Amino acid sequence: MRIALDATPLDTSHHTRGIGVYVQGLLQGLLTLKTEHIWLLITHVPSRHANLPPSWQTVWLPRPALGRLTALATHQLLLPALLQRLQADLVHFPSLSAHISVTGLPWRVPNPFVVTVHDFTPLHIPALLHGKRVNHWWYARQQAWACRAARLICVSQATYKDAVHFLRIPPERCKVIHEGVDSRRFYPLDEPRPMPPFILFVGGDFPNKNRGNVIRAFAQLCRQTDLPHRLVLVGSDTLSHAELAMRYPGLDLARVRRVQHLPPEELARLFRQADLFVFPSRHEGFGLPVLEAMASGTPVVTSTVSSLPEVAGDAALLVDPDDIDGLCQAMERVLRDRALWAQLQAAGLARARQFTWERTAQLTLQVYEEAAQG
Repeated sequence: MRIALDATPLDTSHHTRGIGVYVQGLLQGLLTLKTEHIWLLITHVPSRHANLPPSWQTVWLPRPALGRLTALATHQLLLPALLQRLQADLVHFPSLSAHISVTGLPWRVPNPFVVTVHDFTPLHIPALLHGKRVNHWWYARQQAWACRAARLICVSQATYKDAVHFLRIPPERCKVIHEGVDSRRFYPLDEPRPMPPFILFVGGDFPNKNRGNVIRAFAQLCRQTDLPHRLVLVGSDTLSHAELAMRYPGLDLARVRRVQHLPPEELARLFRQADLFVFPSRHEGFGLPVLEAMASGTPVVTSTVSSLPEVAGDAALLVDPDDIDGLCQAMERVLRDRALWAQLQAAGLARARQFTWERTAQLTLQVYEEAAQG
């Protein structure tokens, strides 16, 4: 078969976000497989993939600089025409888009295609669409176009259930394939953790990530205990220092560090050094940071909702994301009980080893072959 993979998220600002991590991990996994297929890697920057094996070809998709209209030009105008010329037996699109300025699924695909659905978080938490009519319209279009896919890859059972429910698509056209974790980047620390120790949260100030309750629980932890920990918040952040103090009265700002952007290797280092990773998200399609923390040897406290119990298994403490007292108590319990800390670390390392990009690629290839057969 001639199989085309849309790898353009690696050429945009999404290359370090969830979609970019997925595309990079899947590509790494596919490159380990021995097949007779011809692979067509669609990219804005062919030079980024200069060392591919002979069975892989890069295909250039131009990317005109049109600001927020760039994604419309590349994926709604140029990509359908490119696919018509390629005549691939199958095309894989790595995601849907909830915003018109972000690449997603083209309106017209002249080939059989597979699409990966990561989540339906905007349907659970509409605030992510920012109240803009165009975003609601666009996301509805993306979902409608996804129904034309030969197969849908869902990254979790939670997303699979949502796909069947929201898209009303036959269950047999959906396949659950978990994401993987890169053990070359995320691995345990082989030296003492830094002092003072810190609690890590990664996710930004988005409605579903629940950063506010992390801060509230940490402020409560500081008031009620003598634990020396700081809190490190990684991700987008629009609050000034003064606004943060006003929103969270009693918070000791001297014990909070906020970082908006980090190189991937620096983020991996924080995962290794943290004494605890806290991720009480209200909704996730998969929850890759949970696995990244586990693979780094850091105990995890996460949510009882959406895909997070599925990913964490019995290797983390689970709490209601809206129970601030419960979150504070879970944090204190792990940080004080070092036997529990060691137990969660060992269980997390074992859990993370079950999720590899090689397995993701093997199962994805099976979906390609099923989809091409009709």
